[in-house]
Amino acid sequence: MTIAKVCSRMVCVCRPGDALAAAAGQMIQSHVGALVVIDPASDGAALKPIGFVTDRDIVCRQLDAGRDLFCLSVEDVMTRNVFTLQEACGLGEAVERLSGWGVRRAPVVNRNGNLVGIVSLDDILPALVAELSSLAELIGTQSEKEGRPPVKSREVDYPPSRAAAAGQSAPT
Repeated sequence: MTIAKVCSRMVCVCRPGDALAAAAGQMIQSHVGALVVIDPASDGAALKPIGFVTDRDIVCRQLDAGRDLFCLSVEDVMTRNVFTLQEACGLGEAVERLSGWGVRRAPVVNRNGNLVGIVSLDDILPALVAELSSLAELIGTQSEKEGRPPVKSREVDYPPSRAAAAGQSAPT
């Protein structure tokens, strides 16, 4: 499965020159925690992401700047060189890349680099669980088709308990 299947196509955007207070208001009205900052030269058909601004960015960077929220623009607090995911990216690769960048969400772009959506770990994880569940079901039915008894699940201690690591049996 690809990111294109799980991403949200409804993306809230702003431009670098927008008032930061207006961007914060847009987040509140839209019930989102982030806005994709698009290139001011982008037209309505081809939006190019150039940055990202989160509610945390607004709070932390506004306080760092020691300036009034109403005197700042999105450009003053946004994350530049935004990390994006291609819509053809697989779910596993997406999790790996998000983790590598230390982020929970990313804009999704097509092969031309145009914004087509946004995806978060909250979108990806249920899809991964569904894929793993289907795989587990397939494994279980495979033994039945071969005339063998179904594979029994084992109890696994994740993470291993300290007792098990020390070679002791776990209390019952």
